[in-house]
Amino acid sequence: MAQVIIYTNPVEGNVCVCMPTGELPIETVLIKDCPPGAIIVDDSILPKGSDIQFFDAWRLNGTTISIDMPTAISFQTKMLNLIAVKESLNRSSKVGAGLSNVLSDADWTTALNTARTAIMGSTTTTQLVEAINPIQTAITNNT
Repeated sequence: MAQVIIYTNPVEGNVCVCMPTGELPIETVLIKDCPPGAIIVDDSILPKGSDIQFFDAWRLNGTTISIDMPTAISFQTKMLNLIAVKESLNRSSKVGAGLSNVLSDADWTTALNTARTAIMGSTTTTQLVEAINPIQTAITNNT
């Protein structure tokens, strides 16, 4: 396993990960390039799977990295809003070009509301990722 340097970003509060290239000893990089309080850890402690998507929600407590769920929920809500705006523009463009949307406006709204409800009720990052599935399906079905 490789070693990395981790510390809390003093501005954003999330975890920063420094992955030295190996040109210098990791202890030298720690002293030279990282703030006080940074620590060397095995990279196996870094979150994996769906947790990677929520990097901005990583929080450091000692040598343990956890996910701050309110931050992750906020991130996923913003992601959903971006997807919704993009697809709404796409839906409007189709109508403007004289084409009809396969998915009705009512079904589109239902898919959005289902995703929003699922995001707000999520307790894990896997649930957050899965919450957007109805929207992805709705977009795919509309093409």
